[in-house]
Amino acid sequence: MKRSVAARVTDTSGTGRAPRIGRCVRLIVTVALAASFPLAVTPAPAFAHGATLSITPTAGAALAKAPQRVEVVFAAEITSDSSVTVMDHTGTDWAGGRPVVHGATLRHQVRADMPDGWYEISWRATFTDGHPVAGTAEFTVGAEAAAAAAANPLRARLTHGGVVALYAASGVAVIALLLAIMTLSRGVYAAGKRTDADERSTL
Repeated sequence: MKRSVAARVTDTSGTGRAPRIGRCVRLIVTVALAASFPLAVTPAPAFAHGATLSITPTAGAALAKAPQRVEVVFAAEITSDSSVTVMDHTGTDWAGGRPVVHGATLRHQVRADMPDGWYEISWRATFTDGHPVAGTAEFTVGAEAAAAAAANPLRARLTHGGVVALYAASGVAVIALLLAIMTLSRGVYAAGKRTDADERSTL
């Protein structure tokens, strides 16, 4: 009779352990999904069309004098609500007037009084099929600005290819983490079941 009571107590303990393991696993999976959520909702540039074909001035260009305009040519036609800015290091936009969209080309005039210095072209566009695209490119005007940019190790920016690689690596890391959690949870659950079985067999 005592053995029967002990067995029932052990079985109840084992039954209670499984829900605890399950809750722990669900908590870990929830935390992992929460950590990966920003990667899923962060808007990324559209690469379905190959993004851009050319940028003028070209990325990293060192110009002797200021350009009259900036131009971005995409791999597909864009809508008229696309925009482009030309910012200096103080955040001043040197793009003048309104941008012009012609097919797959986004063009914007630059103000005539642009001084020597470092500039960043930043564009946002929407393809006619609804896919958005965004990007940046840097250039310098004047020999002194070009030399200063070349000497600055922080001047590098993340390119379109770098963004693609970042998102791909992040996705692989999240999947690997979830698989590891699933494998670990199965091992913990199996170990718990074996422990319960061993405890019952010794009674």
